[in-house]
Amino acid sequence: MIRQTRPEDLTALLGFLRQHVDSSMFLLGNIEAHGLGNETHPHGTHVLVHEEAGGITGAFGATNSGYLMCQHPGVTAAIARDYIDRLGNWRILGMTGAADQVAMFLDALPIAADAWQVNRVEPLLSRDLADLPVADARLRAPVPSDRAMLTDWFTGYLVETGILDRTTAPDHASTRAQSAVASGGVRLLVGPDGAAIGMSAVNARATDVVQLGGVYVAPRFRGQGHAGRMIAAHLAELRATSTNRAILFAASDAATGAYLRLGFAVIGSYRIAMLRAPATLQAGVRA
Repeated sequence: MIRQTRPEDLTALLGFLRQHVDSSMFLLGNIEAHGLGNETHPHGTHVLVHEEAGGITGAFGATNSGYLMCQHPGVTAAIARDYIDRLGNWRILGMTGAADQVAMFLDALPIAADAWQVNRVEPLLSRDLADLPVADARLRAPVPSDRAMLTDWFTGYLVETGILDRTTAPDHASTRAQSAVASGGVRLLVGPDGAAIGMSAVNARATDVVQLGGVYVAPRFRGQGHAGRMIAAHLAELRATSTNRAILFAASDAATGAYLRLGFAVIGSYRIAMLRAPATLQAGVRA
């Protein structure tokens, strides 16, 4: 049975998602941060659950800003369609999660295949932070005067990873740059002359696990090992704040190789699907 969550479901839902934390970082992190029923924060998430014999066996979420997430091992096409139908009218921008599960939900959505700007599977990697090497890099938090630089970097990141094109990326990049200064989750790598040359970010946090993303090195500093040093330093900083493990996904073979050299291991596959333009679902309407 699929139903909307109630406040009394919180403990059981968190327990279920924590069993699958590696591929539930966004869904679990949003619920831990904003609870159930938050209708105002962009990351507030409307959550549906699937129950069998009194226990939660699956969950499907849609953020107020329009991103879909799921955690339902063994989800079938029929169950995925049921989740989508019960979501009703919703403006969506994209979906992320375990690769095989997200594929089921994308098939259930009444959206044409060519509407997706990105629909790809990336390796999901994990690393325990207990045995980190000594970090040989200096990081700092961004400040307001970094916004123009960060807008350029986020634009480059969004275009290079294929998430957005050159037309739409700058507006999104500007918003992300402003958030980077305010959120405290982004770190900048300081180069030999004191100028920032790269960035990495905490995209999600759940229990004692973080998901890193937004890793970017300015083009003229690439190929010199800066990304690896930056990530190692960021992980060391996070470990000092009681973070025990890091999760990330890699957009290229080169990135995967760099993460493997840092001690990450591939633990699964993660799908990222982003629409070219927002789509509004209509309850009961299928393609």
